[in-house]
Amino acid sequence: MNEALRQSPELVNADPYGEGWLCEIEVASSAEYDGLLDAAGYEALTGH
Repeated sequence: MNEALRQSPELVNADPYGEGWLCEIEVASSAEYDGLLDAAGYEALTGH
């Protein structure tokens, strides 16, 4: 969990891909990254 958000929750909106991250997720194998979408891929899929 990003402890900086306790003091500055506005970071989620101001810098979501930098200092405003919410949590870190570890994967068991680097092969699991192959199925993940980046921001552009997610937008293309959902239209948002």
